[in-house]
Amino acid sequence: MAKGNTGSENRVLFSDTTLRDGAQSLWAMNMTYGKHDAVVEQLDKAGYDHIDLPVFSIYFKMVVRFFKEDPWQIAHLFRDKIRKTPKQIAILDRLNLVENAEPRSVVRLFHELTARASGASRFYFMANTRNELDRAFPWVVPMAREIGLEFQPWIAYYPSPRTTDEYYANLTRRVMEYKPEALCLKDAGGLLTVERLKTLLPAIQAEAKGVPIDLHTHGMSTNQGRVVVEAMKLGINCIHTCVPPLASGSSHVSIFNAMHNAKVLGLQHNITDVEALKVAEERLTRIAKLEGLPIGVPLEYDHGVYSHQVPGGVISNLVSQLGQLGIAHKLDEVLHEVVRIIEDLGHPIMITPSSQFIVSQAAVNVATGQRYKEVLDCMIETALGVWGWEDAGVPWMKPEVKDRFLSHPNAKNIAESYRRRQEIEAEEGSVSKLRASYGLTNASDEEFMLYHIMRGDAEIKKIQPPKTYYTGKEPLTLLLKELSKHRDVSRLQLQKGDSFFDFKQTRSA
Repeated sequence: MAKGNTGSENRVLFSDTTLRDGAQSLWAMNMTYGKHDAVVEQLDKAGYDHIDLPVFSIYFKMVVRFFKEDPWQIAHLFRDKIRKTPKQIAILDRLNLVENAEPRSVVRLFHELTARASGASRFYFMANTRNELDRAFPWVVPMAREIGLEFQPWIAYYPSPRTTDEYYANLTRRVMEYKPEALCLKDAGGLLTVERLKTLLPAIQAEAKGVPIDLHTHGMSTNQGRVVVEAMKLGINCIHTCVPPLASGSSHVSIFNAMHNAKVLGLQHNITDVEALKVAEERLTRIAKLEGLPIGVPLEYDHGVYSHQVPGGVISNLVSQLGQLGIAHKLDEVLHEVVRIIEDLGHPIMITPSSQFIVSQAAVNVATGQRYKEVLDCMIETALGVWGWEDAGVPWMKPEVKDRFLSHPNAKNIAESYRRRQEIEAEEGSVSKLRASYGLTNASDEEFMLYHIMRGDAEIKKIQPPKTYYTGKEPLTLLLKELSKHRDVSRLQLQKGDSFFDFKQTRSA
């Protein structure tokens, strides 16, 4: 059956993406230092093939802006407390995606710093979104190799008239020219079915020629469990999993369910410390209940997923966005509009950033009550080819829609900005000159990079010491607060050395 990354027969490996994609799918990336700290050591004990880490620039912004924490401290936590398990990170050819352009020297420094700060040994990079294989692979892959990272290209699955088995076989042949250590089939929308996988995975395996292949699939369609089992039968090397409560729902398969199904198939696996994972599950569940965060549960079958194709990592952010607009009750209407926009745009791949762009425009269309009454700049950028060409659907975009976008009053300025951006991103640039322009000649690399990401230090100055959870370091007041919720606990006695504390909980009549 399966041949794992270690080369032994009848074995499948499991990797963990709880901290990155599990949190992104279910908690809208609401992962503070304390949440990570509560479980990283337990995850490290489990025996995973790799642990996926959130050390990309957008997460850095979130940590500073919304949590008032230092993202470098979180990266250092990963390095210091995940010591046994190999770690992987995403690498992009740009940092801030939309807001600004950076020369390659800045992009290179950011990835050098995140790899060093987190202790990562492997990077992954999308192969067929925004035509990155042609545009970015030639310089990004050598850059990451120089940093000392192994390479795993991720091949994104999405259903469209163009994405046949031959499309994926050809794509695999092209990425194999870069001699990757592993590959990954990424199903961001949870759109794979058993029937589709039966021909798709063998087509990729034939071109991979023995290079290990991971499966990364979400639970949006509820076919996830069957797809994972079929992948094991077809000889997949590694499955990406999450620890509950950050498993199931729009997230990934639970590690406990994956282990069970591997056992049913007669497969061995790499998880050696199940008790550590149970501790991680218990701690994350407590945190979820304490802060009112979602707990992943299996979804009912929704055939609409195959139409709107919204990825698992986007759906929780969409719900949050609709709530901010005051139209949370119109989720179904927005998803229907997403289907129409996908057709308008020529069936682009529904993955970052196109998926975020499309759901945002759909929300605006529904909120205004008129299609494209307000056109987001990202739609104009899409029509200009800023975010790719073929995989972005540009050649197949409806002419009347494309004309509407390109005749928008903002189109000329956006086109000029894109031209300038291309020039900047093709330059090597000078980190030292940028440092000097900020007046940070004597700052550390991490201080400089955070200043650059946040475009100044106004928000950085608001950073506070991080809050911790259930690790033995939380304040006594948090312990008492939690115990007060249990009505059957009336008294607590604590003793340390000669000090003795006696707490009594009074009951109202």
